[in-house]
Amino acid sequence: MNDNLPGFERHELDHNCNFWVGQLPPSLVPNALRFEAMWQMHPPDFHEVKIHGRVVKTPRWQQAYGVNYAYTGSVNNAVQVPSILAPYLIWARENVFDGLNSLLLNWYDGKLGHYIGRHRDSVQQMYPGAPIVTMSFGEDRTFRIRRWKVKATEEPPRDVIARDGTVFVMSWHSNRDFTHEILRSKRQTGRRISVSVRALENPGVDA
Repeated sequence: MNDNLPGFERHELDHNCNFWVGQLPPSLVPNALRFEAMWQMHPPDFHEVKIHGRVVKTPRWQQAYGVNYAYTGSVNNAVQVPSILAPYLIWARENVFDGLNSLLLNWYDGKLGHYIGRHRDSVQQMYPGAPIVTMSFGEDRTFRIRRWKVKATEEPPRDVIARDGTVFVMSWHSNRDFTHEILRSKRQTGRRISVSVRALENPGVDA
């Protein structure tokens, strides 16, 4: 991956870790009809993961596309990339990293208190050095970045607002050394969809 991403603002987390913030072209930001169509794609049930030996349901809906995604003691079995999502994979390949081959969608309903806790993305399938691209649609939410195993009292977190059409690019090293999360919020009761694009080995279905 080239560290120079035209149209993106680069944030240096430390001397070896970068995080970029950009914006999708207007033609790729869903209008109300497309957003509703994407929203209706969420699975009926919540994905289950294993945390500290206990199986729990994720506090959001989730589905992998193109390649099975293994993390936190479980596998999110992928389905084929539908035509409504294919342009996002193509754009990420053309503008960020041409090895990207998978999508993972998360659907957040603010009325249900959906969020994603502090974590690092699993790298057990990721191509070494590949970035993670995340696109955000719908309601604004706070995307928080914190250094791994460092308390907020020792180093304050960095907050970035994920707005409709925002694109985040996290480098391989940043995902290794920093965590990220979408904060739980009682004030934000709208709907948000995130589309994360990764370069994964061992394809489960054709992208």
